[in-house]
Amino acid sequence: MTEWEEVDISIGEPESNIESLATAADGLSANVESLHSNFWQDAAHLSEVEDRHVQVLINAGMIPEDHIASTEPTRKLSWFVNELNGRIDPDGLSIPVKGLEVDDIKIYQKTDQESLVRLKFVEKDGQELERFIDLKSESDKYNIKANFYNDRLYLRW
Repeated sequence: MTEWEEVDISIGEPESNIESLATAADGLSANVESLHSNFWQDAAHLSEVEDRHVQVLINAGMIPEDHIASTEPTRKLSWFVNELNGRIDPDGLSIPVKGLEVDDIKIYQKTDQESLVRLKFVEKDGQELERFIDLKSESDKYNIKANFYNDRLYLRW
């Protein structure tokens, strides 16, 4: 089992890989995972169905987030980003972190059979927020890049 490795956070505008991803996401050359993810992002009409599904799970005594996260792991990332008022980009994500300095943010990555990222935010009064992100991919290891720019944390992979 590998240990957590700290990711360095650069200060400045982040680089983007969107140009290289755009060619892989059009037509029949796109992989199934990206097409499925794009479908879920564009399927706003399914929110009523999702709400009813969660309601059924609650009535059945199940924790909806655990069930849905196990059947659809990409939704877990979406919940995490929405919880922090962030944005998912084609090559990563960005999260507003107003009131925090770069020294208040710690990012770690770990690669076993899956790539995991651990984000830890420490406020001035000592309160901590820690979240884990599961990154699913065909590649063995992600190259996580972090930038802190204009009170936002940018993660790219």
